[in-house]
Amino acid sequence: MTHDTDVLIVGGSLNGLTTALLLARHGVRCIVVERHPDTTVQYKFAGISPRSMEIFRWAGIEQEIHASRTGDQKAGEIARARNLADPDLQFMGRPWSDMDTLSVATAETCDQDVLEPILRRHAAAGGADIRFHTELVDFTQNEDGVQATIRDLESGEASRVFAQWMIAADGVGGATRERLGIGRSGPGVLQHWMNLIFETDLEPFLQGRRFTSCFVSDINASVTPRPRRWLLSLQYRPDQGESPEDFDADRVRDLVRQAAGRQDVRVDLFDAREWAAAGFIADRFSHGRVFLLGDAAHSMPPTGGFGGNTGIHDAHNLAWKLAHVLNGRADPALLDTYDVERRHVAARTLAQALARLAAWFKDLSARLPPPEPIAPDANVIFGQHYPRGALAQGADPPPSGFSNPFEPTGAPGERAPHIWLADDRRALHDAIGDGFLLVSDSPAWIEAAGVAADRRGVTIATYSPHGDSRDAWREKYGVSPDGAVLVRPDGFIGWRAVDASGAPDQDLRGAFDRILGPASPR
Repeated sequence: MTHDTDVLIVGGSLNGLTTALLLARHGVRCIVVERHPDTTVQYKFAGISPRSMEIFRWAGIEQEIHASRTGDQKAGEIARARNLADPDLQFMGRPWSDMDTLSVATAETCDQDVLEPILRRHAAAGGADIRFHTELVDFTQNEDGVQATIRDLESGEASRVFAQWMIAADGVGGATRERLGIGRSGPGVLQHWMNLIFETDLEPFLQGRRFTSCFVSDINASVTPRPRRWLLSLQYRPDQGESPEDFDADRVRDLVRQAAGRQDVRVDLFDAREWAAAGFIADRFSHGRVFLLGDAAHSMPPTGGFGGNTGIHDAHNLAWKLAHVLNGRADPALLDTYDVERRHVAARTLAQALARLAAWFKDLSARLPPPEPIAPDANVIFGQHYPRGALAQGADPPPSGFSNPFEPTGAPGERAPHIWLADDRRALHDAIGDGFLLVSDSPAWIEAAGVAADRRGVTIATYSPHGDSRDAWREKYGVSPDGAVLVRPDGFIGWRAVDASGAPDQDLRGAFDRILGPASPR
């Protein structure tokens, strides 16, 4: 049997399912193959950044994530102590608590075992063909597409898939990157960890304050409370003879009680799983018609909570570009900008995660590159800056690679700064549909936007700021009353005119050509 599709996605975990959801939202056909029989039972990724929630809001699942949350990033605090009974606690504030003014969306805690079924259900409802317990056997590619062999692991039946493009979201240990001959660099595996999920009667409060997680130095582990089952994450040392099999129910019970600082604690082990804190980045994020995404492209230690969120942002960047190429609205060269844009941001984000790791674990200093100055979390999450790529104009990013989102410039390559729209209290990012958004207070630019978009065959929405939003727009986007800004489908600024132009239609046509590639004759 042969199946025909637009995109074959290898890997049906967090990033693969996110990609399927976003492609489905753009009307792109895709098949997802995942070798595991079902979505994960492990927590793994948990803290969804406000920027990622902004993306999930666009995809229509924000409210379901809120309703399904497994913790509270906004109410709980990060703590550090010898154990949970230690009176000498150090509270370090709420994660991402300073970002409320940067987006209409807010951070959320939704563990991966709860989030993945939501992604899977909505991607399938949008038309994605999702096949668990199915593996990629082999693939070849040429100028016409990708031909792959997949196998149902339950029946053993093999079938063929022909896809225009393929996305490898098969994780840091996936085989696709190596099959493509793509190398990777970075400090490598830095620590070996165990995730121990257990049921308990512990309360999620320290000195009367709710905590999101607590690092307990008595056993060098992190304790994360959950409504049903808690998580204990701690290092183990293979070089000292330890193995994952050592973490049986008795040992986990002892470890949890040490972490709690008391013995009268109920501990029932649910699941024990090993993982590695590593720092890798692929030498390139694409090869021919195959793209690397998420952990297949970059692996980051959990310090900062950037890894899974970076994969979500990868998917958002790639999905609209694939959609525009597949429907003939963009030149295939647009897809080359995925590597240009996302590898730059991933490298800067990895450096920030490693800097935070070095600050927490001093014993790793000899194995890490000299740490960069730690940038604020808000800069890493909302200050991503593309110096070049699918842009009509470029601008050099700050030395850290991230802009300060509290002092936006409105330059092309930055995420469009958040402003409220005065008409119905929507946010500007809510006005972005499946296509572009032209924002201007000038009727000439608004009229020219429709003409230029029609010429390219692209979808565009327009908005004219008024009321309170007018002043906010001019200040945050660095434009005069007669200026204009073109926002890409992923919410990044692709082009800006600071003031009036004598030929707005011609200027916008040129902007589309530089972002999407030369227009085909119409």
